[in-house]
Amino acid sequence: MCTVSVNIDEAVLRDMHPELDTTAAIRLWVQNLVDSHLQRMEFEDTETMDIDEARRLTLAAVREEYART
Repeated sequence: MCTVSVNIDEAVLRDMHPELDTTAAIRLWVQNLVDSHLQRMEFEDTETMDIDEARRLTLAAVREEYART
């Protein structure tokens, strides 16, 4: 894990989200955003396959289709 610092215009943020009225609330909000984005990135990474796997699956599907005829 690492620690990072970000600069946030608190006035703009509080205009949009009045509930973010403390540094702790803002910190939690940012942490949730980062965690959510990391989970999305991790999920997207598992949706893809490398070219060799794609070729293998394609070849297997073609062989199976021709075996039926």
